Amino acid sequence: MIKPLFILGVFLINGIVCPPPMRQQAEQAQAHDNSTPQPGAQTQEGAPVEIEKNEYDGRHPSYQFAYTKYLEEVVKILETDPKFNERLKNMNEEDIKAGKIADHIDDLPQEVFDKLHRAKFEEIERLRKQIEEQIKADGGAHNVQMPDHLDVQELEKFHKEDLRKLIQKTVADMNKMDDQRKEDFKQYEMKKQAEEDHKLAQMSPEEREKAKREHEEAEKRHNDHEKLKHPGSKDQLQEVWEETDHLEKDQYDPKTFFALHDLNGDGFWNDFELESLFQLELEKMYNETNPDDDMKERAEEMYRMREHVMKQIDVNQDRMISMQEFLNDADSQNANPPKQEEAWEDLGQKKVYTDEELQKFEKEYAAQQGWGEHAYDSQQVASEQLHPQAAQQPPQQQVHPAQPIQPVNAHAPPPLPVHNAQPPVQQQQPPQQNLPPVHHEPIQDHTKDPTYGI
Repeated sequence: MIKPLFILGVFLINGIVCPPPMRQQAEQAQAHDNSTPQPGAQTQEGAPVEIEKNEYDGRHPSYQFAYTKYLEEVVKILETDPKFNERLKNMNEEDIKAGKIADHIDDLPQEVFDKLHRAKFEEIERLRKQIEEQIKADGGAHNVQMPDHLDVQELEKFHKEDLRKLIQKTVADMNKMDDQRKEDFKQYEMKKQAEEDHKLAQMSPEEREKAKREHEEAEKRHNDHEKLKHPGSKDQLQEVWEETDHLEKDQYDPKTFFALHDLNGDGFWNDFELESLFQLELEKMYNETNPDDDMKERAEEMYRMREHVMKQIDVNQDRMISMQEFLNDADSQNANPPKQEEAWEDLGQKKVYTDEELQKFEKEYAAQQGWGEHAYDSQQVASEQLHPQAAQQPPQQQVHPAQPIQPVNAHAPPPLPVHNAQPPVQQQQPPQQNLPPVHHEPIQDHTKDPTYGI
């Protein structure tokens, strides 16, 4: 049986002799499509189309995938069908993440399917070029991997398995990147604490107490701020309506509010547009000119707010908030208003690591920095400062030169004392003469003493 990857590679690289039937329909649909032309597109006369460039050009950079354009195109196409949106509203989050919404696309209108077919074909063309470049760079196809965000068993049209794979792949990739970002932030916070603990350990008791008081006062100043409103709540959005948009509170209108903050006018809130709604809350806690405030913590606070609102409003989990999703959430909040305003628990009120995680990190970090085993032990550091030579040089054991072992004869008499011993006088040997050879008897091998071997 031929492997699907080989089939995909042959199709993507070599192409096919004649266009498949669905490609012809896609080209016809594209001719009647009224969507905005892409940058770099050309008119019939060959002149490039002028595209207005927006400062906000899409998703947050950390969530850019190779298939992001394909994902956004599929989502926008599906959003145009009211029946599909209605089914989506009635599904829970877990079913959506599992891709079960794909089971409800069979009865989509043909014009919607035509656009989906075209979107898939354009993604296949992108993959074909990518594979060609990779094979050329690697000198072979040994590193080519099968794409898992679309169905490679059916290349001519878009169907439910394509949507299921696209949703599952996107959710997995975004969760992976979110988890990595949170882990990086945890490492950053533990590094700050490790360096602070090591710095305190080097101080005298008086200096250490003073530094601790200053640190506690700085934390108190940082946490002494106006209570933060819950991100995405009606109260929080109305505050933006008043303070940022400079409109009357009693005139708040969700539809108008959404349009005001849809900065690129595409009908969706992306990451950048959503994060702009939290700036008032963040400014209550963080000031760039205040040395007590950590701007990296400010960024993480903003990411936490964005994730919270996405989970609350983004029903189809596509990482964008449509106007309909926003209006549905506004209706839900009006129908079920909270009994009291719910405050937001910020990073100043919680630790992102456990004591065990910090202990393990500090041990490893001290080893990396060459601080020694007692990097955070103030008493040990003080002892080493009082006795620096003893701390730096471990006690050396006295090494006596080995004495040769003299053979012991149990029957030999004790040596007699020698008085006025003189060094032996070396006798001068007479010059050798040519003498006849002398025959000696062979030496007999006597039994050795097993104790010493003599």
